[in-house]
Amino acid sequence: MALQSNDLFVVQSQTDSPLYKLKLSDLDAYIEGSTGIQFRGSVDLNNAPSAQTPAVTLPATNGDLYVVESDAAVIEAGWVMDSGVTDAEENDRIIWDADSNYWVLVTGGSNTGGTVTDITATLPLESDGDPVTPVLTINQARTTTAAAAAADGKGTAGAVAKLAEATDVAHTSGTGDPTAVVTADLLKVTNDIVEGLVVTGGAVTTVTTADANGNGALTISPTSGNVVVEIATAEDDGSSYGVVSVATDSDITNGTAGAGAVVTAEQLKDAIDNLPQEALQSLTEGGTGIVTGALKIETDADKNVTIGVIEEVFAPYDFSSLTDITACYGSLIY
Repeated sequence: MALQSNDLFVVQSQTDSPLYKLKLSDLDAYIEGSTGIQFRGSVDLNNAPSAQTPAVTLPATNGDLYVVESDAAVIEAGWVMDSGVTDAEENDRIIWDADSNYWVLVTGGSNTGGTVTDITATLPLESDGDPVTPVLTINQARTTTAAAAAADGKGTAGAVAKLAEATDVAHTSGTGDPTAVVTADLLKVTNDIVEGLVVTGGAVTTVTTADANGNGALTISPTSGNVVVEIATAEDDGSSYGVVSVATDSDITNGTAGAGAVVTAEQLKDAIDNLPQEALQSLTEGGTGIVTGALKIETDADKNVTIGVIEEVFAPYDFSSLTDITACYGSLIY
């Protein structure tokens, strides 16, 4: 919990040992009024104390020190100076003497004496703008893509988060940490491996195909560098060699055509095994109780058989064997 100005301390006198109370505000005033220098910032002695940014409240605290911002040929009357001093130069100092109620001028001229009066930060550095106790920060380095996405105008320059170690760049098991920067020693290890692949006799330099079978199924382009090898798809009309896909049961049932539905020896055997064991030898018109000459049977060169009813034959049946109607009803009219 932060202390409040009216919080009390218990103090014991070392003279007669009684106890006393002491407010925090009184303790602060005592400490500030004691001997010591407190840097408060910079002021322009051409303007009154109340016109400063921030304003200087009088009487000041004993030991308050300010750096003079610019030459003052005539110090503004609100600044009560020791020994009748009337002018000051840039980088002089003034210190408040509470006992005498005036400012003491400490000349410095153009020599700042190591005192920082202002800080200007340039990216990737940034300052919080505090003129007395500025805080500097440095942006983290980032890619152009990240900078464009942030759209904050701070660019890509900055500090790196950390340096990469071997565990960050190890093949397959490395962390691949995007904030870890690779150093020259780690890069050299990789370069040595790459160089070894280039100069070793067994290294692959180019990839080509002799196309000994003249099928043109392989396409290689380019033949060096980032080589791309492709295999063509076979065409069912025999115009192109290439890869095929095994037919599914559905393909076989539906009679799917093309390189995407090629049957295997096993699938062909299954189909043959399911054929009738005895093939049809011939087809002719004949038998018992038939009308001869009613059917037309033709076989073409491919052994395809066609059966049809001859056009002139109507209801091919011998009506003479039917029962006479008059024997059933006695008359044609009833």
